[in-house]
Amino acid sequence: MISSVIAMIAAATAAQASDTTRAAREAFTACLRSFVSQSIEARKEVSAFEAEFPQQCTTQEAAFREAVIRRDTAMRATRASAEESANLEIEDARANFSDRFTVAMTPRSN
Repeated sequence: MISSVIAMIAAATAAQASDTTRAAREAFTACLRSFVSQSIEARKEVSAFEAEFPQQCTTQEAAFREAVIRRDTAMRATRASAEESANLEIEDARANFSDRFTVAMTPRSN
C-alpha cells in the first residue's frame, strides 16, 4: 500500500517536472488574465471585448502552440494530432477567460 502511494507521488512529480509547456502556458494565461482584468476594470462593452480579445496575446499564444506541438510530437503523436491538441488547449484557455469577462460584466439580479 505504502509503496503504491510512493510510486504515484513519484510519477506525479516526474510528470510535473517534465511539463515542457508550463512556462509557455503560464505566459499565455497571464497575458489573457491581464487583458480580461483591464477590460473589466474599464467596464468595456461586450462587443468591444469580443472584437479585441482574439487579437490579444498572439505572441504568447504562438509560443504556447509550439510548446504543445513539440511536447506531443516528442511523445510520438502525429503533427496533425499535435496541432489539434494545441488548438483545443488554446481554445479552452480563451473560452475560460472570455467566460470570466462575461460573468464579471453580467448584472446581478437582487
